[in-house]
Amino acid sequence: MTWRTVKQFADAARPEELFTGQWQNRPSVLDDYKPHVDDRWNEGCTNAWKLWEEIVPLG
Repeated sequence: MTWRTVKQFADAARPEELFTGQWQNRPSVLDDYKPHVDDRWNEGCTNAWKLWEEIVPLG
């Protein structure tokens, strides 16, 4: 890592401060399914394959 990367990590008070850059607000093919995935994740389903199988029939 470069010294700038290390400094960025060291200076961050919260993980959210590290979420910056060109990829942060880019649209995703999962945007339409995020509410479903978030709900299922909060219910305890953390298996990505299972979540994928659930959203495929949704479109």
